[in-house]
Amino acid sequence: MVNFEINFYPQQGSSQTYLMMKKILFLFFAFTLSHAVFALEDYEIKVTIKNYEQDKLILAHYLGSNILVDDTATISKEGNFIFNGKKKLAEGIYLLVMPPNNQYIEIFITEAEKNYSLAFDATTLTKDIEFQNAPDNTLFYDYLGFMGQTRPEMESLIKTIQEGREAKKAVEQEEKALEELKNKLEDYKTEIIEKHPKKLTSTILKSNKKIDIPKFEGEEQDVRMKEYIYRRTHFFDHVRDDPRFFRTKICNDMINFYMENLTVPQPDSIINSVDEVLRLVAPDTVAFKTYFLKYLNQYYASEFMGQDAVFVHLVKEYTLKGKSNFLGEETIAKVTNDALLWDKTLIGKTAPDLANYLLDIEGSIKVKDAEDENRRFKLDGKTYLNSVFKPYTVVVFWAPDCGHCKKSMPVLVDFYEKHADSVEVFAVCHTSFQQFGDCAQALKDYDAIKWINTVDPYFKYIKDYSIETTPMILLLDQEKKVLFKKIAADKLEVAIEQIEIQKKDIEK
Repeated sequence: MVNFEINFYPQQGSSQTYLMMKKILFLFFAFTLSHAVFALEDYEIKVTIKNYEQDKLILAHYLGSNILVDDTATISKEGNFIFNGKKKLAEGIYLLVMPPNNQYIEIFITEAEKNYSLAFDATTLTKDIEFQNAPDNTLFYDYLGFMGQTRPEMESLIKTIQEGREAKKAVEQEEKALEELKNKLEDYKTEIIEKHPKKLTSTILKSNKKIDIPKFEGEEQDVRMKEYIYRRTHFFDHVRDDPRFFRTKICNDMINFYMENLTVPQPDSIINSVDEVLRLVAPDTVAFKTYFLKYLNQYYASEFMGQDAVFVHLVKEYTLKGKSNFLGEETIAKVTNDALLWDKTLIGKTAPDLANYLLDIEGSIKVKDAEDENRRFKLDGKTYLNSVFKPYTVVVFWAPDCGHCKKSMPVLVDFYEKHADSVEVFAVCHTSFQQFGDCAQALKDYDAIKWINTVDPYFKYIKDYSIETTPMILLLDQEKKVLFKKIAADKLEVAIEQIEIQKKDIEK
Protein backbone atom coordinates (compact mmCIF):
# COMPACT_ATOMS: atom_id res chain seq x y z
CA MET A 1 0.00 0.00 0.00
CA VAL A 2 1.26 3.46 -0.91
CA ASN A 3 0.83 6.25 1.63
CA PHE A 4 0.94 9.84 0.46
CA GLU A 5 2.48 11.75 3.34
CA ILE A 6 3.46 15.22 4.47
CA ASN A 7 5.62 16.23 7.42
CA PHE A 8 4.08 14.16 10.19
CA TYR A 9 6.78 12.02 11.79
CA PRO A 10 5.64 9.47 14.43
CA GLN A 11 7.90 9.28 17.47
CA GLN A 12 6.24 6.72 19.73
CA GLY A 13 3.16 4.63 20.29
CA SER A 14 -0.35 4.83 18.96
CA SER A 15 -3.32 6.56 20.47
CA GLN A 16 -6.96 6.16 21.29
CA THR A 17 -8.07 9.50 22.66
CA TYR A 18 -10.98 10.10 24.97
CA LEU A 19 -12.75 13.04 26.53
CA MET A 20 -11.95 14.41 29.95
CA MET A 21 -9.87 12.72 32.64
CA LYS A 22 -8.79 9.50 30.90
CA LYS A 23 -5.33 8.02 30.57
CA ILE A 24 -4.11 7.85 26.99
CA LEU A 25 -1.39 6.26 24.96
CA PHE A 26 0.17 8.97 22.88
CA LEU A 27 0.95 9.30 19.21
CA PHE A 28 3.63 11.97 18.95
CA PHE A 29 4.34 13.96 15.84
CA ALA A 30 6.88 16.63 15.00
CA PHE A 31 4.55 19.11 13.42
CA THR A 32 6.46 21.24 10.94
CA LEU A 33 3.70 22.43 8.62
CA SER A 34 2.77 26.09 8.57
CA HIS A 35 -0.36 26.62 10.59
CA ALA A 36 -3.60 28.14 9.43
CA VAL A 37 -4.28 31.82 8.99
CA PHE A 38 -5.95 31.73 12.40
CA ALA A 39 -2.61 31.18 14.16
CA LEU A 40 -1.81 32.76 17.51
CA GLU A 41 1.41 34.39 18.63
CA ASP A 42 2.46 36.09 21.87
CA TYR A 43 0.59 33.62 24.01
CA GLU A 44 1.50 32.56 27.53
CA ILE A 45 -0.15 29.75 29.47
CA LYS A 46 1.02 29.30 33.07
CA VAL A 47 0.17 25.95 34.67
CA THR A 48 0.44 25.00 38.33
CA ILE A 49 -0.07 21.32 39.23
CA LYS A 50 -0.32 20.01 42.77
CA ASN A 51 0.90 16.50 43.59
CA TYR A 52 2.76 16.16 40.29
CA GLU A 53 6.32 14.91 40.69
CA GLN A 54 7.52 15.10 37.08
CA ASP A 55 9.44 18.07 35.68
CA LYS A 56 7.93 17.95 32.15
CA LEU A 57 4.50 18.91 30.82
CA ILE A 58 3.41 18.47 27.21
CA LEU A 59 1.15 20.76 25.21
CA ALA A 60 -0.64 19.03 22.33
CA HIS A 61 -3.74 19.37 20.19
CA TYR A 62 -6.21 17.29 18.24
CA LEU A 63 -6.13 17.14 14.47
CA GLY A 64 -8.25 14.54 12.75
CA SER A 65 -7.80 11.26 14.59
CA ASN A 66 -4.31 12.23 15.78
CA ILE A 67 -2.90 14.06 18.77
CA LEU A 68 -0.03 16.31 17.73
CA VAL A 69 2.60 17.66 20.11
CA ASP A 70 3.17 21.42 20.07
CA ASP A 71 5.59 22.04 22.92
CA THR A 72 7.15 20.69 26.11
CA ALA A 73 7.63 22.84 29.20
CA THR A 74 10.08 22.25 32.03
CA ILE A 75 9.10 23.18 35.55
CA SER A 76 10.34 26.60 36.65
CA LYS A 77 11.98 27.54 39.94
CA GLU A 78 8.59 28.82 41.08
CA GLY A 79 7.05 25.43 40.44
CA ASN A 80 5.09 26.43 37.31
CA PHE A 81 5.05 25.19 33.73
CA ILE A 82 4.95 28.01 31.20
CA PHE A 83 4.11 27.69 27.50
CA ASN A 84 4.71 30.87 25.54
CA GLY A 85 4.75 32.18 22.00
CA LYS A 86 7.86 30.57 20.62
CA LYS A 87 5.80 29.18 17.74
CA LYS A 88 2.42 29.83 16.18
CA LEU A 89 -0.60 28.03 17.55
CA ALA A 90 -3.95 27.60 15.87
CA GLU A 91 -7.05 28.27 17.94
CA GLY A 92 -8.81 25.26 19.43
CA ILE A 93 -8.78 22.70 22.23
CA TYR A 94 -5.37 21.74 23.59
CA LEU A 95 -4.23 19.00 25.92
CA LEU A 96 -1.92 19.34 28.91
CA VAL A 97 -0.38 15.88 29.10
CA MET A 98 1.46 14.59 32.16
CA PRO A 99 4.13 11.95 31.55
CA PRO A 100 4.77 9.15 32.21
CA ASN A 101 1.16 7.94 32.47
CA ASN A 102 -0.05 10.55 29.98
CA GLN A 103 -3.06 11.64 31.95
CA TYR A 104 -4.33 14.91 30.58
CA ILE A 105 -6.79 17.75 30.84
CA GLU A 106 -8.20 19.84 28.01
CA ILE A 107 -7.96 23.62 27.76
CA PHE A 108 -8.98 26.25 25.21
CA ILE A 109 -6.38 28.45 23.57
CA THR A 110 -8.01 31.15 21.43
CA GLU A 111 -7.38 34.69 20.31
CA ALA A 112 -9.52 35.89 23.21
CA GLU A 113 -7.79 33.57 25.70
CA LYS A 114 -4.11 33.15 25.03
CA ASN A 115 -2.63 34.68 28.17
CA TYR A 116 -3.91 33.07 31.33
CA SER A 117 -3.08 30.74 34.19
CA LEU A 118 -4.65 27.62 35.62
CA ALA A 119 -4.14 25.33 38.57
CA PHE A 120 -5.29 21.78 39.30
CA ASP A 121 -4.39 18.70 41.31
CA ALA A 122 -2.81 15.78 39.45
CA THR A 123 -4.71 13.32 41.64
CA THR A 124 -8.16 14.78 40.93
CA LEU A 125 -7.47 16.47 37.57
CA THR A 126 -10.48 18.62 36.66
CA LYS A 127 -12.44 18.31 39.91
CA ASP A 128 -11.08 21.51 41.46
CA ILE A 129 -9.51 23.16 38.43
CA GLU A 130 -9.24 26.95 38.57
CA PHE A 131 -8.57 29.47 35.80
CA GLN A 132 -7.42 33.06 35.96
CA ASN A 133 -8.24 35.42 33.07
CA ALA A 134 -9.88 32.61 31.06
CA PRO A 135 -13.69 33.06 31.06
CA ASP A 136 -14.30 30.66 28.14
CA ASN A 137 -12.35 27.89 29.88
CA THR A 138 -14.20 28.62 33.11
CA LEU A 139 -17.53 28.49 31.29
CA PHE A 140 -16.67 25.13 29.75
CA TYR A 141 -15.68 23.57 33.06
CA ASP A 142 -18.75 25.02 34.76
CA TYR A 143 -20.80 23.20 32.14
CA LEU A 144 -18.88 19.98 32.76
CA GLY A 145 -19.50 20.40 36.47
CA PHE A 146 -23.22 20.84 35.89
CA MET A 147 -23.20 17.74 33.70
CA GLY A 148 -21.36 15.84 36.42
CA GLN A 149 -24.03 16.78 38.95
CA THR A 150 -26.89 15.90 36.62
CA ARG A 151 -25.62 12.65 35.15
CA PRO A 152 -25.96 10.37 38.22
CA GLU A 153 -29.60 11.37 38.70
CA MET A 154 -30.30 10.90 34.99
CA GLU A 155 -28.62 7.49 34.91
CA SER A 156 -30.55 6.41 38.00
CA LEU A 157 -33.86 7.42 36.43
CA ILE A 158 -33.04 5.63 33.17
CA LYS A 159 -32.18 2.45 35.10
CA THR A 160 -35.37 2.67 37.15
CA ILE A 161 -37.48 3.17 34.02
CA GLN A 162 -35.87 0.21 32.24
CA GLU A 163 -36.30 -2.08 35.22
CA GLY A 164 -39.88 -0.89 35.71
CA ARG A 165 -40.81 -1.59 32.11
CA GLU A 166 -39.29 -5.05 32.29
CA ALA A 167 -41.32 -5.72 35.43
CA LYS A 168 -44.38 -4.12 33.83
CA LYS A 169 -44.61 -1.52 36.60
CA ALA A 170 -45.86 2.06 36.26
CA VAL A 171 -42.99 4.46 35.53
CA GLU A 172 -44.88 7.61 34.54
CA GLN A 173 -43.44 9.66 37.39
CA GLU A 174 -39.89 8.61 36.60
CA GLU A 175 -40.41 9.34 32.90
CA LYS A 176 -41.74 12.79 33.77
CA ALA A 177 -38.78 13.42 36.08
CA LEU A 178 -36.34 12.32 33.38
CA GLU A 179 -37.97 14.59 30.81
CA GLU A 180 -37.77 17.53 33.23
CA LEU A 181 -34.09 16.79 33.86
CA LYS A 182 -33.38 16.66 30.13
CA ASN A 183 -35.19 19.95 29.65
CA LYS A 184 -33.19 21.48 32.51
CA LEU A 185 -29.97 20.43 30.81
CA GLU A 186 -31.11 21.76 27.43
CA ASP A 187 -32.15 25.06 29.03
CA TYR A 188 -28.72 25.34 30.65
CA LYS A 189 -26.99 24.76 27.30
CA THR A 190 -29.32 27.17 25.51
CA GLU A 191 -28.62 29.88 28.06
CA ILE A 192 -24.87 29.51 27.53
CA ILE A 193 -25.24 29.66 23.75
CA GLU A 194 -27.50 32.72 23.84
CA LYS A 195 -25.39 34.64 26.37
CA HIS A 196 -22.00 33.70 24.91
CA PRO A 197 -22.51 33.11 21.16
CA LYS A 198 -18.85 33.72 20.27
CA LYS A 199 -17.34 31.45 22.88
CA LEU A 200 -15.78 28.15 21.84
CA THR A 201 -17.87 26.54 24.58
CA SER A 202 -21.00 27.58 22.69
CA THR A 203 -19.76 26.09 19.44
CA ILE A 204 -19.02 22.80 21.21
CA LEU A 205 -22.48 22.76 22.76
CA LYS A 206 -24.11 23.62 19.43
CA SER A 207 -22.31 20.72 17.79
CA ASN A 208 -24.47 18.39 19.87
CA LYS A 209 -27.74 20.16 19.17
CA LYS A 210 -30.38 18.26 17.27
CA ILE A 211 -31.12 19.48 13.79
CA ASP A 212 -34.59 20.99 13.55
CA ILE A 213 -36.02 19.04 10.62
CA PRO A 214 -39.09 20.59 8.95
CA LYS A 215 -42.29 18.59 8.72
CA PHE A 216 -42.46 17.10 5.23
CA GLU A 217 -45.55 15.76 3.53
CA GLY A 218 -46.04 12.77 1.26
CA GLU A 219 -45.67 9.02 1.39
CA GLU A 220 -43.76 7.66 4.39
CA GLN A 221 -40.79 6.56 2.30
CA ASP A 222 -40.59 9.95 0.57
CA VAL A 223 -40.81 11.78 3.90
CA ARG A 224 -37.99 9.70 5.35
CA MET A 225 -35.84 10.39 2.32
CA LYS A 226 -36.50 14.15 2.57
CA GLU A 227 -35.65 14.07 6.28
CA TYR A 228 -32.43 12.19 5.57
CA ILE A 229 -31.40 14.64 2.85
CA TYR A 230 -32.21 17.63 5.07
CA ARG A 231 -30.24 16.24 8.01
CA ARG A 232 -27.30 15.40 5.79
CA THR A 233 -27.34 18.84 4.14
CA HIS A 234 -27.52 20.75 7.45
CA PHE A 235 -25.41 18.45 9.63
CA PHE A 236 -22.54 20.93 10.06
CA ASP A 237 -24.61 24.13 10.17
CA HIS A 238 -23.97 24.80 13.87
CA VAL A 239 -20.16 24.61 13.58
CA ARG A 240 -19.47 25.62 9.99
CA ASP A 241 -18.37 29.17 10.74
CA ASP A 242 -15.97 28.47 13.62
CA PRO A 243 -12.53 27.20 12.49
CA ARG A 244 -11.53 26.78 16.16
CA PHE A 245 -13.81 23.74 16.19
CA PHE A 246 -11.60 21.91 13.67
CA ARG A 247 -8.94 21.47 16.39
CA THR A 248 -11.20 19.39 18.62
CA LYS A 249 -11.85 15.68 18.95
CA ILE A 250 -15.56 16.40 18.72
CA CYS A 251 -15.07 17.73 15.20
CA ASN A 252 -13.40 14.50 14.09
CA ASP A 253 -16.14 12.48 15.77
CA MET A 254 -18.78 14.49 13.90
CA ILE A 255 -17.01 14.01 10.59
CA ASN A 256 -16.67 10.27 11.17
CA PHE A 257 -20.36 10.00 12.07
CA TYR A 258 -21.26 11.94 8.93
CA MET A 259 -19.16 9.67 6.72
CA GLU A 260 -20.21 6.41 8.38
CA ASN A 261 -23.89 7.03 9.16
CA LEU A 262 -25.14 9.74 6.80
CA THR A 263 -23.29 8.67 3.67
CA VAL A 264 -24.53 5.89 1.41
CA PRO A 265 -21.53 3.62 0.65
CA GLN A 266 -21.74 4.36 -3.06
CA PRO A 267 -19.13 6.41 -4.98
CA ASP A 268 -21.36 9.40 -5.80
CA SER A 269 -22.56 9.74 -2.21
CA ILE A 270 -19.05 9.33 -0.81
CA ILE A 271 -17.72 11.95 -3.23
CA ASN A 272 -20.39 14.44 -2.14
CA SER A 273 -19.60 13.80 1.53
CA VAL A 274 -15.83 14.07 1.08
CA ASP A 275 -16.31 17.37 -0.74
CA GLU A 276 -18.54 18.60 2.08
CA VAL A 277 -15.93 17.74 4.71
CA LEU A 278 -13.16 19.42 2.73
CA ARG A 279 -15.30 22.54 2.29
CA LEU A 280 -15.97 22.54 6.02
CA VAL A 281 -12.30 22.45 7.04
CA ALA A 282 -10.97 24.57 4.15
CA PRO A 283 -10.50 27.71 6.33
CA ASP A 284 -7.83 25.83 8.31
CA THR A 285 -4.98 24.98 5.95
CA VAL A 286 -3.57 22.18 8.10
CA ALA A 287 -6.96 20.63 8.78
CA PHE A 288 -7.63 20.61 5.03
CA LYS A 289 -4.32 18.87 4.38
CA THR A 290 -5.02 16.33 7.11
CA TYR A 291 -8.44 15.30 5.83
CA PHE A 292 -7.43 15.46 2.16
CA LEU A 293 -4.55 13.06 2.85
CA LYS A 294 -6.80 10.83 4.92
CA TYR A 295 -9.27 10.38 2.09
CA LEU A 296 -6.62 10.23 -0.63
CA ASN A 297 -4.95 7.29 1.13
CA GLN A 298 -8.22 5.64 2.16
CA TYR A 299 -9.70 5.52 -1.32
CA TYR A 300 -6.42 4.80 -3.07
CA ALA A 301 -6.22 1.57 -1.09
CA SER A 302 -9.95 0.84 -0.81
CA GLU A 303 -10.89 -2.77 -1.45
CA PHE A 304 -14.55 -1.90 -2.02
CA MET A 305 -15.63 -2.08 -5.63
CA GLY A 306 -16.20 1.28 -7.27
CA GLN A 307 -14.59 3.40 -4.57
CA ASP A 308 -11.59 4.05 -6.81
CA ALA A 309 -13.89 6.73 -8.28
CA VAL A 310 -13.44 8.72 -5.05
CA PHE A 311 -9.65 8.69 -5.45
CA VAL A 312 -9.99 9.75 -9.09
CA HIS A 313 -12.32 12.59 -8.07
CA LEU A 314 -9.91 13.86 -5.40
CA VAL A 315 -7.05 14.00 -7.87
CA LYS A 316 -9.03 15.57 -10.72
CA GLU A 317 -10.90 18.12 -8.61
CA TYR A 318 -8.15 19.07 -6.16
CA THR A 319 -4.68 17.96 -7.23
CA LEU A 320 -5.01 18.82 -10.93
CA LYS A 321 -6.55 22.19 -9.98
CA GLY A 322 -3.60 23.11 -7.78
CA LYS A 323 -5.40 22.66 -4.44
CA SER A 324 -3.06 20.00 -3.04
CA ASN A 325 0.39 21.23 -4.04
CA PHE A 326 1.57 20.33 -0.53
CA LEU A 327 1.85 16.75 -1.82
CA GLY A 328 5.07 17.59 -3.63
CA GLU A 329 5.98 17.05 -7.28
CA GLU A 330 6.83 13.35 -7.02
CA THR A 331 3.59 12.40 -5.25
CA ILE A 332 1.52 14.64 -7.52
CA ALA A 333 3.00 12.88 -10.54
CA LYS A 334 2.27 9.46 -9.00
CA VAL A 335 -1.35 10.12 -8.03
CA THR A 336 -2.06 11.94 -11.29
CA ASN A 337 -0.77 9.05 -13.39
CA ASP A 338 -2.78 6.52 -11.38
CA ALA A 339 -5.96 8.57 -11.32
CA LEU A 340 -5.98 9.24 -15.06
CA LEU A 341 -5.39 5.54 -15.73
CA TRP A 342 -8.08 4.39 -13.28
CA ASP A 343 -10.49 6.94 -14.69
CA LYS A 344 -10.67 5.00 -17.97
CA THR A 345 -12.28 1.93 -16.42
CA LEU A 346 -14.45 3.35 -13.64
CA ILE A 347 -17.78 1.63 -13.18
CA GLY A 348 -20.27 3.14 -15.61
CA LYS A 349 -17.65 4.18 -18.17
CA THR A 350 -17.12 2.54 -21.56
CA ALA A 351 -14.11 0.25 -21.37
CA PRO A 352 -11.30 1.13 -23.81
CA ASP A 353 -11.07 -1.15 -26.81
CA LEU A 354 -8.50 -3.93 -26.75
CA ALA A 355 -6.62 -4.68 -29.98
CA ASN A 356 -4.79 -7.89 -29.17
CA TYR A 357 -3.44 -10.92 -30.97
CA LEU A 358 -5.31 -14.22 -30.90
CA LEU A 359 -3.17 -16.92 -29.35
CA ASP A 360 -2.87 -20.13 -31.42
CA ILE A 361 -3.06 -22.55 -28.50
CA GLU A 362 -2.14 -25.83 -30.21
CA GLY A 363 0.48 -24.18 -32.39
CA SER A 364 2.09 -22.43 -29.39
CA ILE A 365 2.19 -25.63 -27.36
CA LYS A 366 4.10 -27.39 -30.12
CA VAL A 367 6.82 -24.74 -30.26
CA LYS A 368 6.89 -23.54 -26.63
CA ASP A 369 10.24 -25.22 -26.00
CA ALA A 370 11.91 -23.94 -29.18
CA GLU A 371 15.54 -22.89 -28.80
CA ASP A 372 14.79 -19.43 -30.19
CA GLU A 373 12.60 -17.68 -27.62
CA ASN A 374 11.11 -15.53 -30.38
CA ARG A 375 9.62 -18.67 -31.93
CA ARG A 376 8.06 -20.20 -28.80
CA PHE A 377 4.51 -19.12 -29.67
CA LYS A 378 2.18 -18.73 -32.61
CA LEU A 379 -0.41 -16.03 -33.17
CA ASP A 380 -3.56 -16.16 -35.24
CA GLY A 381 -4.27 -12.62 -36.32
CA LYS A 382 -5.77 -9.68 -34.45
CA THR A 383 -9.02 -9.38 -32.58
CA TYR A 384 -10.82 -6.53 -30.86
CA LEU A 385 -12.88 -6.23 -27.70
CA ASN A 386 -15.38 -4.06 -29.53
CA SER A 387 -16.01 -6.86 -32.02
CA VAL A 388 -17.76 -8.88 -29.29
CA PHE A 389 -21.55 -8.45 -29.43
CA LYS A 390 -22.94 -10.72 -26.73
CA PRO A 391 -25.05 -9.17 -23.92
CA TYR A 392 -22.16 -9.53 -21.48
CA THR A 393 -18.39 -9.66 -21.86
CA VAL A 394 -15.98 -10.80 -19.16
CA VAL A 395 -12.50 -9.35 -19.61
CA VAL A 396 -9.92 -11.25 -17.60
CA PHE A 397 -6.23 -10.41 -17.30
CA TRP A 398 -4.36 -13.44 -16.03
CA ALA A 399 -0.92 -15.07 -15.98
CA PRO A 400 0.21 -18.71 -16.21
CA ASP A 401 2.33 -18.54 -13.03
CA CYS A 402 -0.31 -16.72 -10.95
CA GLY A 403 -1.47 -18.73 -7.92
CA HIS A 404 -4.86 -16.99 -7.68
CA CYS A 405 -5.39 -17.52 -11.41
CA LYS A 406 -4.97 -21.26 -10.95
CA LYS A 407 -7.97 -21.15 -8.61
CA SER A 408 -10.05 -18.64 -10.56
CA MET A 409 -9.66 -19.86 -14.14
CA PRO A 410 -11.44 -23.24 -13.61
CA VAL A 411 -14.30 -21.36 -11.91
CA LEU A 412 -14.47 -19.02 -14.88
CA VAL A 413 -14.54 -21.97 -17.28
CA ASP A 414 -17.53 -23.48 -15.42
CA PHE A 415 -19.30 -20.10 -15.49
CA TYR A 416 -18.66 -19.73 -19.21
CA GLU A 417 -20.00 -23.20 -19.98
CA LYS A 418 -23.29 -22.28 -18.27
CA HIS A 419 -23.67 -18.86 -19.88
CA ALA A 420 -21.93 -19.12 -23.25
CA ASP A 421 -25.10 -18.03 -25.06
CA SER A 422 -25.12 -14.62 -23.36
CA VAL A 423 -21.55 -14.20 -22.15
CA GLU A 424 -18.24 -13.97 -23.96
CA VAL A 425 -14.87 -14.15 -22.23
CA PHE A 426 -12.08 -11.98 -23.61
CA ALA A 427 -8.97 -13.33 -21.90
CA VAL A 428 -5.63 -11.52 -21.94
CA CYS A 429 -2.56 -13.46 -20.86
CA HIS A 430 -0.68 -10.71 -19.04
CA THR A 431 2.93 -11.81 -19.39
CA SER A 432 5.99 -11.44 -21.61
CA PHE A 433 6.11 -13.11 -25.01
CA GLN A 434 8.66 -15.62 -23.72
CA GLN A 435 5.83 -17.16 -21.66
CA PHE A 436 3.13 -17.22 -24.34
CA GLY A 437 3.73 -20.93 -24.78
CA ASP A 438 3.08 -21.40 -21.07
CA CYS A 439 -0.14 -19.38 -21.50
CA ALA A 440 -1.24 -21.81 -24.21
CA GLN A 441 -0.43 -24.89 -22.14
CA ALA A 442 -2.28 -23.51 -19.10
CA LEU A 443 -5.34 -22.67 -21.20
CA LYS A 444 -5.45 -26.19 -22.53
CA ASP A 445 -5.05 -27.60 -19.03
CA TYR A 446 -7.92 -25.38 -17.81
CA ASP A 447 -9.98 -26.43 -20.87
CA ALA A 448 -10.33 -22.71 -21.51
CA ILE A 449 -10.02 -22.94 -25.28
CA LYS A 450 -13.57 -22.02 -26.36
CA TRP A 451 -13.51 -18.35 -25.45
CA ILE A 452 -11.35 -15.57 -26.92
CA ASN A 453 -7.73 -15.97 -25.81
CA THR A 454 -5.39 -13.10 -26.58
CA VAL A 455 -1.92 -11.75 -25.93
CA ASP A 456 0.00 -8.60 -26.75
CA PRO A 457 3.80 -8.80 -26.86
CA TYR A 458 3.91 -4.99 -26.71
CA PHE A 459 1.65 -4.62 -23.64
CA LYS A 460 -0.21 -1.76 -25.36
CA TYR A 461 -3.27 -2.37 -23.18
CA ILE A 462 -1.52 -1.17 -20.01
CA LYS A 463 -1.98 2.42 -21.18
CA ASP A 464 -5.72 1.93 -20.63
CA TYR A 465 -6.02 -0.79 -17.98
CA SER A 466 -4.48 -0.75 -14.50
CA ILE A 467 -3.44 -4.33 -13.76
CA GLU A 468 -1.98 -4.35 -10.27
CA THR A 469 -2.69 -8.02 -9.59
CA THR A 470 -3.95 -11.01 -11.53
CA PRO A 471 -6.51 -12.18 -12.17
CA MET A 472 -8.17 -8.84 -12.81
CA ILE A 473 -11.74 -9.35 -14.02
CA LEU A 474 -14.20 -6.83 -15.44
CA LEU A 475 -17.83 -7.46 -16.39
CA LEU A 476 -19.08 -5.35 -19.30
CA ASP A 477 -22.49 -4.94 -20.87
CA GLN A 478 -23.20 -5.16 -24.59
CA GLU A 479 -22.11 -1.53 -25.11
CA LYS A 480 -18.90 -2.32 -23.21
CA LYS A 481 -19.81 -0.21 -20.21
CA VAL A 482 -18.13 -1.39 -17.02
CA LEU A 483 -20.69 -3.03 -14.71
CA PHE A 484 -18.27 -4.60 -12.23
CA LYS A 485 -14.50 -4.49 -11.91
CA LYS A 486 -11.99 -6.47 -9.89
CA ILE A 487 -14.78 -8.95 -9.31
CA ALA A 488 -14.04 -12.52 -8.22
CA ALA A 489 -14.82 -15.25 -10.74
CA ASP A 490 -17.21 -16.95 -8.33
CA LYS A 491 -19.26 -13.73 -8.00
CA LEU A 492 -19.98 -13.28 -11.71
CA GLU A 493 -23.12 -15.42 -11.75
CA VAL A 494 -24.69 -13.51 -8.84
CA ALA A 495 -23.69 -10.21 -10.45
CA ILE A 496 -25.49 -11.03 -13.70
CA GLU A 497 -28.54 -12.27 -11.79
CA GLN A 498 -28.71 -8.94 -9.96
CA ILE A 499 -28.44 -7.00 -13.20
CA GLU A 500 -31.20 -9.03 -14.83
CA ILE A 501 -33.48 -8.49 -11.82
CA GLN A 502 -32.84 -4.74 -12.01
CA LYS A 503 -33.68 -4.77 -15.71
CA LYS A 504 -36.99 -6.48 -15.02
CA ASP A 505 -37.80 -4.01 -12.24
CA ILE A 506 -37.13 -1.10 -14.59
CA GLU A 507 -39.36 -2.62 -17.26
CA LYS A 508 -42.20 -2.88 -14.73
